[in-house]
Amino acid sequence: MANIIKIHHLHKSFGQLEVLKNIDFHVEQGEVITIIGSSGSGKSTLLRCINLLEMPDGGEILYHDQDILKNGININEHRTHVGMVFQSFNLFNNKNVLENCMIGQMKVLKRSKQEAEEKAMYYLEKVGMKEFAHAGSMQLSGGQKQRVAIARALCMDPEVLLFDEPTSALDPEMVGGILDVMKQLASEGLTMIVVTHEMAFAKEVSSRVIFMDQGVIAEEGTPQELFEKPKQARTKEFLHRYRSTSV
Repeated sequence: MANIIKIHHLHKSFGQLEVLKNIDFHVEQGEVITIIGSSGSGKSTLLRCINLLEMPDGGEILYHDQDILKNGININEHRTHVGMVFQSFNLFNNKNVLENCMIGQMKVLKRSKQEAEEKAMYYLEKVGMKEFAHAGSMQLSGGQKQRVAIARALCMDPEVLLFDEPTSALDPEMVGGILDVMKQLASEGLTMIVVTHEMAFAKEVSSRVIFMDQGVIAEEGTPQELFEKPKQARTKEFLHRYRSTSV
């Protein structure tokens, strides 16, 4: 399998706080990488660096062997290849569902209105939101908004899709539906990097699991390796705490 993304010696600080410390990892085509760890361990910052929402202070992020941190990279174009689904949906409140899914296609990809609408309707149907195409985004529940946000990201035909805790802002009964959509995308071979607290999802869907702790990758491995035979004391402590609170 070809490496789509390779990260070498990545550093990021906010003021005196070093949030990412010498991060190294790679993502192969078709992999689902889940990133787990306590709040504040650097997981979301890592995703935001890959999507260039944050600029790292050092290191390399290679997308198909091109360093996206070098001058001259087209950030908007990069984000069409490496899309992102946010915890807080980030829909345009003044646009309906269909318009939310069309605007990026027309502005960034220069698709015609008809082409953008066809693509939008295709993905809205895929995530179970076709019947809400003309609904205002303010009328939707959290789970519905997140389905639309996923459809919107897919409309840009990304090669990699980043998910930043996509279920953490949802009511518990909404979570399963979003995870089902993500499982379906994973089964179809979409390359995904998912920051999540949903351990059952990570265990079931991941190709590899990365455990982050205090800005470093403390451990990584297959779900079986990481969940059943963790090597590091911090990983064991984290998983034990998770299991004891989720019973």
